[in-house]
Amino acid sequence: MALSAPSQSLPVVSVITVCRNAETTLETCIASVLAQSYPAIEYIVIDGASTDATASILARHSAGIAVLVSEPDRGLYDAMNKGIRRASGEFLLFMNADDYFADAHAVADAMAEIAAAPRADVYYGCLLVRTPAGKFRYDPPSPEMAAEEMVLGCLPHQATFARSAVFERVGQFDLRWRRHADYDWWLKVMADPELRLARIRRIIASYAMGGASSDLAKGQPEIYAIQNASSVYRSAEWDRRRLEMFQEAYLKARLELAGLRGTDGIEPAFDAVEHHVPDHLAGDAAAGGGGGRVRQWLLRHAPAPILSLSRRAYRWLRRHN
Repeated sequence: MALSAPSQSLPVVSVITVCRNAETTLETCIASVLAQSYPAIEYIVIDGASTDATASILARHSAGIAVLVSEPDRGLYDAMNKGIRRASGEFLLFMNADDYFADAHAVADAMAEIAAAPRADVYYGCLLVRTPAGKFRYDPPSPEMAAEEMVLGCLPHQATFARSAVFERVGQFDLRWRRHADYDWWLKVMADPELRLARIRRIIASYAMGGASSDLAKGQPEIYAIQNASSVYRSAEWDRRRLEMFQEAYLKARLELAGLRGTDGIEPAFDAVEHHVPDHLAGDAAAGGGGGRVRQWLLRHAPAPILSLSRRAYRWLRRHN
């Protein structure tokens, strides 16, 4: 059962943007929030005492910002917690300064789906992901498969509507985690048997892959520590399944790296393994003509940390070949 009973009036959605020195992207983010057709939005901006043109951008849009705070903070998640404490909406959504809503009806459509199935506590939708290699749609799995998704990825907070009561129950973002406190929060939600997840089958936001949470070398050990301590994965069965998933991801990274090397004039060496790559792509790769198609498939299906690792390896190869 949901932590908050459905209201007869439109529920307020508190959209929270945290930023610092975000002059190159912030205006697009703000414009996407202010353009929403859903009438019950409380917009909260927490600025970490920016020293660039962020302040002037915020001043231009001050009429549409319900709560504006500009002061030093202890990092991204400290700023997000400030937003949580100031939010008065029934639902909270975090929209980073370099992300934006997919279109003007994203919130209205999402809230219509929530109204039609109001018994969940956290609702998550789809993303349009922007990468240096192009764009692709990310469709998160059903709640039944969410724990598996979290082994190598994370559910999208830019497309997540969480009831404010969920934060009261599981707590705010844990500041011990500098880069992945949102990952820790998701696992706390999933570990609570009283909380229900639901999926929204609609693109909610456009997300730029990158930022503090995407620093692989510094962030991935934090993810492993959070994951290994979570009660969600505390079983022999999950130990086995996680090992299998890491092995599969490693193979995909090797295939991706081989394809990227091929673009540099080096002969691709694809190991076409039937149950890792779809048959039609595996056959093309084995014949030497499917490198581009395999790379496209990997860009859409390989976990973000693995793609990041592949790109880092590719850059290393370019420097040393």
